[in-house]
Amino acid sequence: MTFDPPYERYAPLYDRSGQMRFAVLVHLYLRDLLRQHPVGGRRALDLACGTGTLALLLAADGWEVIGLDRSAAMLAEAAARAASADEPVRFIHGDMRDLEGLVPAAMFDLVTCSYDSLNYMPTEADLAACFRAVASALAPGGLYVADLNTRHFLEHDWGACMIQEYDGYVQIERSHFDPASARNRMVLTGFVGDDDTGYERFDELHVEYAYPPETVTALMERAGLRVEALYDSFTLQPPGPRTQRIFWVARKPCE
Repeated sequence: MTFDPPYERYAPLYDRSGQMRFAVLVHLYLRDLLRQHPVGGRRALDLACGTGTLALLLAADGWEVIGLDRSAAMLAEAAARAASADEPVRFIHGDMRDLEGLVPAAMFDLVTCSYDSLNYMPTEADLAACFRAVASALAPGGLYVADLNTRHFLEHDWGACMIQEYDGYVQIERSHFDPASARNRMVLTGFVGDDDTGYERFDELHVEYAYPPETVTALMERAGLRVEALYDSFTLQPPGPRTQRIFWVARKPCE
C-alpha cells in the first residue's frame, strides 16, 4: 500500500472530523495548570500546532502566540483560520526538534506540545532534541506543558478498528501495537465525497511510540528542565497504571 504524507490529505478534514475538540479541552485544562504552576508573562509557543485551535484560543485570551508545525498543509488551515478570526497569531513551518533560527531564544513564558505529538518521535534521541529545543526557547521561569499517550493506551485501549462517518467524509482507523518495539501503527483511510458523485480515497500511516514516564522525565531534566508534576490527563491527580495519557509540567529554572 502506498501512503500519502501524514496530514497532507487529512488537513482540510481534520477539524471536520472532530479533532479540534482535544485542543479546546487542553485550553480549558491549561487554566487549571497555570493556577497550580503560574508564569510571569504572556508569550506562548505552541509546538505541533496543527490547524491552530489552541494557538488561536490562547491569543483570544491575550497571549502573544507563535504556532509551529512540520505539516505545511495543516499550517495552511491554521493561517486561514487566523485570518478569519482576525487573531494576530504567527505560524511557522518547522521541526520542533530544532528551533534555532525559527523562534527567538529565551523568549517564551509558556511552551505547549499536545495531542500526543511527542509520541511521533521515533527515538529517545529525538525526544531529547525536542526537550533541548524547548529549554532554549523558554525564558527563565517559563513553563513547558506536554502530553504523551501511555503504553497502556497504545497497547490496550486504542481500538484495532474504528469507523467514523461525517457529512461528505468517512474515516477508518486500523491500528496494530507491536509489544517488542512499543510502537503502534495506525493506518488512516479516508473517503471524501458523496453517494451521488462518488468518493475519493486516501491512506495515511501514523506511527506512535510509547516511552516509560521515568525516561521522559529523565530526558527533560537532562535538557535543563525541572519537572514539577506529572498528571493523569485533564486532572490534577498523579498517573496510575491504567492512565491513558500523561501531562508533564516542567519549568526552566531562573538563572
